[in-house]
Amino acid sequence: MINEEDSQQINTRQSILDAASKLIAQKGVKNTSLADISKEVGISKGTLYYYYSNKNDIIYDIADIHLKQMTEELLAWIDNIEHNTPPEEILRVVFERISTAETRGKLHLYLVGDAVTSNEPLKQRFREKYGEWRMTLENGLRKVLKKGTVDYEILSHIILAALDGFTIQWRLGVDIIPIDGIANFIAKVE
Repeated sequence: MINEEDSQQINTRQSILDAASKLIAQKGVKNTSLADISKEVGISKGTLYYYYSNKNDIIYDIADIHLKQMTEELLAWIDNIEHNTPPEEILRVVFERISTAETRGKLHLYLVGDAVTSNEPLKQRFREKYGEWRMTLENGLRKVLKKGTVDYEILSHIILAALDGFTIQWRLGVDIIPIDGIANFIAKVE
């Protein structure tokens, strides 16, 4: 059983991560300071340092939560596949839900940007997660698509790249991303 003090610490830590995620999605990793985060949460910088001694620790926890959510969505996609659901419908829903998530999409792009430009430990975490996501996609494709000459591994790489590409296009405000057409095209690959 969690006592009141532990519960308060968990809530404060979650408030810090929520505020930091919001600020990073608005301003980017580099332009978000610990002072910004403590102000957003309504705590002193000293209290913030009690929970997180530096910004990288906050970023790692945010990345872990973000990557876990993305993984859970992909796993849920596979677990919820019904044999009578058309593959193009499943693909369309996955593309839309992952690529058009407003705050999470921004956060994903900022974290990836930081990982590829300057943050080696974060880069390693993303590298591992992308490998897991690709395998999850490959397994899901095996369940969804007709057996044939399709190379599930190659297709999983393409879909993963497409998801990132759709997220970028969505954030840029590209008028029309033909998700239905793309899902239909992929579902017909043999």
